Amino acid sequence: MRYMMIGLLTAGWMAGDVGARSGIAQERVPREILLSEQRVETLGRRIEQKVEPTYEAWLDLQAEAKRLLDRQPHAPEHWYVPGFYRDAAGHRQAKQGLQDDANAVYQLALCWRITGDQRYARSAVRLIDGWVDTVRTTSKADDSTLSFSYHFPAMIFGADLLATWPGFSNERQDAFRRFCREKALPLNTMDRNNNWGNWGLVLVLACARYLDDDDLLADGQRRWKELLQRQIDDRGHLHHEVRRGGGRQGIWYSHFSLLPHTIAAEILRVAGRDLYDWRSADGRTLRQAFEPLAGWSRDPASFPYWDGDPARLTGVAYFSYFEILNQRWPNADATAVLDGARPMTARHSAPVLTFTHGGLLDDGPSQAARR
Repeated sequence: MRYMMIGLLTAGWMAGDVGARSGIAQERVPREILLSEQRVETLGRRIEQKVEPTYEAWLDLQAEAKRLLDRQPHAPEHWYVPGFYRDAAGHRQAKQGLQDDANAVYQLALCWRITGDQRYARSAVRLIDGWVDTVRTTSKADDSTLSFSYHFPAMIFGADLLATWPGFSNERQDAFRRFCREKALPLNTMDRNNNWGNWGLVLVLACARYLDDDDLLADGQRRWKELLQRQIDDRGHLHHEVRRGGGRQGIWYSHFSLLPHTIAAEILRVAGRDLYDWRSADGRTLRQAFEPLAGWSRDPASFPYWDGDPARLTGVAYFSYFEILNQRWPNADATAVLDGARPMTARHSAPVLTFTHGGLLDDGPSQAARR
């Protein structure tokens, strides 16, 4: 398997060289957005050696990807999502197609990169093309921008992994880049100060890397620092989120803010801009927010913003991103909840984090990311 994967990568780089000589604007090499090439190679080796938690998560991922092989795109001609608290059923129905299509693209692309089986790549590109060819107009009303910000990045991550597949032509990749620039990017919510801002940041950074837009990447890096400084209080609590729903939704919304901020940090790290240990002028850090959330996730009764039955707290277990943070700052509470929940995934932007990040710190940006 390892040699098959290396051969695929070599073929991709050769294709990129040919493209450059032919005057194509962008080489056909992965831009390395969420996963470095070194990380992909590491995952292949861990599967060969059946290293946990990667191997069990791989088996789950492959089973899901096989189920997705016949999936057809669910793209609307007009993108609009009603507000969740006004029309929950309509909200879910409107965004479900993007959620499931984008996650499917990423999962299928991962399976192609690991196995070399072109069925996965073909199915993923069919979904990407479906969105590029179908969506004509977009709305910024209600939850339209937020939903696009937290679901579309997975499609970008997948498209990037597919860069070297011969069936994903230069023309189709250019069309997807135009879609990212002209339709996706304007829907970002990065300017908001609560979790909407964190999700919009993920969309902006994913687009910046895919489009090779260094100015946009720098804007996202600055905003990452601003949000961290503004959202975390002196105890490490996310003050915009902890009292949501009278506190009942406080853990959920704290996860819903720190998850995208972690994914954004990982995109920046892979791009050679590691902010994990960055400290604001008033001492705010990502670790400072992670540690109390890990404790509340393990012992919801300790959450100080809810006086009711801890069993009624919502979204306590939405902590798949601990796979990233707990490798960097080992924490007994995070370790305990991860051990009881693996393999973990997520609906928003970054599914299968146990597979891609569980048991791994960082591989370091590869040479391609340093160019």
